[in-house]
Amino acid sequence: MLFQLGGLLRQPGIPITVVVLGALISYVVYQRYLHPLAKYPGPFWASMTNFWKFYHYSTYKLPDTMVKIHEKYGPVVRIGPNDLNFNGARAIAPIYRVGRKMPKGIFYSAFTSFVPNLFGTTDEALHSLRRRQLAHAFSVSALKSMEVIFNEHIGNLVHKVDDHAQSGHVMDLKEAFSYYAYDVTGHLAFNQSFNTQNQSDPDLLPPLWGHFFLGNLYGSVAHLLPWIRDWTSWHPFVKKMIQNRIQLRTQAAVCVERAISNHKEGETVRSLITSLIDAEDPATGAKLSQDEINSEAFGFLVAGSHTTSSSLTVLFYYLTHNPEIYAKMVQEIDEQLVDDKEVYDFVGLETALPYSLAVLRESFRMSPVAALLLPRRVTEPTGSLIDGELIPPGVNCSMVSTSVHHNPDIWGPDHNRFDPDRFYPGTKLYDASFATNLMHFGQGHRQCIGRNIGMISIWKIAITMLKKYRFEAVDRGDVLEMIHTGAADKKGPLLVKITRR
Repeated sequence: MLFQLGGLLRQPGIPITVVVLGALISYVVYQRYLHPLAKYPGPFWASMTNFWKFYHYSTYKLPDTMVKIHEKYGPVVRIGPNDLNFNGARAIAPIYRVGRKMPKGIFYSAFTSFVPNLFGTTDEALHSLRRRQLAHAFSVSALKSMEVIFNEHIGNLVHKVDDHAQSGHVMDLKEAFSYYAYDVTGHLAFNQSFNTQNQSDPDLLPPLWGHFFLGNLYGSVAHLLPWIRDWTSWHPFVKKMIQNRIQLRTQAAVCVERAISNHKEGETVRSLITSLIDAEDPATGAKLSQDEINSEAFGFLVAGSHTTSSSLTVLFYYLTHNPEIYAKMVQEIDEQLVDDKEVYDFVGLETALPYSLAVLRESFRMSPVAALLLPRRVTEPTGSLIDGELIPPGVNCSMVSTSVHHNPDIWGPDHNRFDPDRFYPGTKLYDASFATNLMHFGQGHRQCIGRNIGMISIWKIAITMLKKYRFEAVDRGDVLEMIHTGAADKKGPLLVKITRR
């Protein structure tokens, strides 16, 4: 028998097969039983390869999958050979609120267009510098001085709504909010008019899905960059996503070039981009390069256009499908805002309208529109204590807003029910800590810098439109389904009938 086996091993191809098989068995044994993360439960294939994440991103359902695996495996789940995902409230602070101790990792390199920008940079020093250069421009006080810009574009939206109310034609609010968000972003960021609300042509909207989807797919296997780009760039679907990103790059560069030219010619109107054109490095006095400005402008176009429109779509879906909550919110608006205005001012709305604030927060909780993994890397030599677990250095730790927002240990067994009382003081469901567990705009020092722009638009549009019009869903039986490309959008239109109040 030994002679026969020796002869078999000398046959061509047999030794390499044995070596490969042995290596595979050794790898599986190590990952499942000897790896520092082997004690954490999770899907088998997730412990073997990062392509588990790649696959579930490709289904457009990764956040929903994360909800299910936490239901099955518990609050800490292994989702990659070196990746853990958490969904408990106690994990938020040690992952996202500890500053530079938990930096971003290579996942974010897949989102780079020109050079790393505020969202994607893994350089904490660069992030700190860029955030200081932009912080004032994105502050409520600075945006308050630009409220006339919000009002102009909300006025355009109101006119479109009024036309549909007068004609009786059904309106797609999802599309209308997309036009508004793109127009106001162009005006605030570049002092330039995209004018999509007046043209109502979907082809004029930025192709955001391709950039988001490409970033998340490649980011999930970022250890294979740049090779995976070369391996997949031939595929028609990948080509389409790359073309989307190139289109956004081109548009950002054109907007910046025009803004710089106008600035040199003495234009005095401030915009978000002028904060970067004028910015200097405090240590060297150096100005930002054209690519650095282009990269931040790219971020303005992408984040500014999506978060506002998708959040408004989700909000109006829940209002039109929950008539009692809708009526209670309108009653509060009518009682507290007795004067009729073309567009309501932002300042004071949160304080005056606590139930409306609760409705907004509950819509953020139910269907967050930024639902990607958001990994951070443990860098402390002794590890980091996260939700009672000592996580070794080098491990990537993440949370997905959807699975946090639907964790029954935080929100209760009725977490799938839309109920603003969770955030409304004085009710049985209310808990003051709930607001701190929301991840709609992220958490910590790397949360979305443009959240004030989004909140101003959401507040002003919701209150102004509910004060003036009644909205009724065309299909009350329509079940909300979100398409997740990293960013999340309602699948299909949001069709409503509108009447004047």
